[in-house]
Amino acid sequence: MDRPKWTVWLPAIFAVIVGSFVAATLLATLQMRAIDSKAGDIAENAAPSIERLAAARAEIRNLQLIMRDQLERAERPFDDAAIERSQRQLDGSLHAYLVLPTFPGERDLWHDVLTSQNRVDEAITRIEQHAERGELDAARRLADGALADAALDLSAAITRVTEMNAARAHDLAIEIRRTRAHATNAALALDVVCTLIAVAGALLLRRVVRAHAELVEAHRTLQVARASELEQFAGRVAHDILSPLNTVGLALDMVDRVPAEQRARLITRGTAAVARVKKLVNALLAFARAGAKPEPGASASVGDTLADLATELEPSATRDAVDLHIEPCSGAVACAPGVLTSLVSNLAQNAMKYMGDGPLRRVDIRALDRGSMIRLEVEDTGPGLSTDVEDHVFDPYSRGRNATQPGIGLGLATVKRLAESHGGSVGVRSFPGRGCLFWFELPKAQSRSARAGVNRSAPSSRTENEAERTAGANGAHAPSFDS
Repeated sequence: MDRPKWTVWLPAIFAVIVGSFVAATLLATLQMRAIDSKAGDIAENAAPSIERLAAARAEIRNLQLIMRDQLERAERPFDDAAIERSQRQLDGSLHAYLVLPTFPGERDLWHDVLTSQNRVDEAITRIEQHAERGELDAARRLADGALADAALDLSAAITRVTEMNAARAHDLAIEIRRTRAHATNAALALDVVCTLIAVAGALLLRRVVRAHAELVEAHRTLQVARASELEQFAGRVAHDILSPLNTVGLALDMVDRVPAEQRARLITRGTAAVARVKKLVNALLAFARAGAKPEPGASASVGDTLADLATELEPSATRDAVDLHIEPCSGAVACAPGVLTSLVSNLAQNAMKYMGDGPLRRVDIRALDRGSMIRLEVEDTGPGLSTDVEDHVFDPYSRGRNATQPGIGLGLATVKRLAESHGGSVGVRSFPGRGCLFWFELPKAQSRSARAGVNRSAPSSRTENEAERTAGANGAHAPSFDS
């Protein structure tokens, strides 16, 4: 039983399930990395920037308060140290912000911050100079004018940067939420896909298990059938062996009971019976060996083999009054020369053996190029095969119902086993009353370049045409054959 084609999908389904889980894991990992990156931007950039900028804005206000307090209390000396501490804290907050990572376009806002900071420092320096000379009114005017304006611009520049970082943090938070939603939806989709595929895989696995059980049962049934067939085959072989042995035994029992003039005839009968047993055993041995694997690198020249075979077949053809024609051919097949000889000889001997009584007695042997194969045909003008045996002609121990020629039914079966064990095939086309065309194909030898034979261009219809030309030349008697 062939393996059901749909079973090849089972590994693919499990591969998709595993791939879906892997994809879900990879997707979740990638999405988590994206979320981590955005969260890192918020935690390591936006939030610290807002914190340090807020501290800088507060220090600007504190610096203005210290300056006003110093200028309003003229009875005390001007305290430069308090102002310097406030300036250092302002510078420190701005420097801590400037060393942080930046968002796209953030550096463009630094110019206003740094310019305003320089104006604040210049105004404080001028105020301190006026205060040291005792020019408190001028110092107050600078504090309320230049310093206030510079501080206001610095605070506004810091506010713009702060708002930018806050907006970026808001956008990142939205992107994190969107990324999480996408990751969740993708994971759910992959889970649904995995579930559906797993259900399909389970159903398919159930079919596979059921098909396997059916395959095991079919194999068991086939084994039983083969055992029964083998038992029948062994019985028929035993019968064919026992029959001539019984003749031998009978001849031996009677040899001492008959007159001397009859002993020679009994001995002849016994000897013939022993010869039939030997022929049967040899045929069984050839059939058993026909299933062996071919030798690696084996090669047989078709032309040389057929030329040698012509010498062997000529006596049989002359004896049976058969016109034997072997067409010139070339090429080599992947088998030993002895195997090729056995294949062609079996078919040719079978054709001549069952030529019948028709007036046209001809056997043609030819080789045709079939691409990677070489096809050898043995065509005869005998009575052909009846439809009830044509489909079984290559089966072991198969003979026609009206077979009159001696044989054990293993010749054509041996041809089939030899051809198939060498990677080839066999076949037959019968034209009842006009003849048969037996053929076998073998792969071309690897080591030689097989070329088409002399009659390569002869199509298969040639066989039919020639058979038609022989129509009516043979009698209508029932055909017989030896496989």
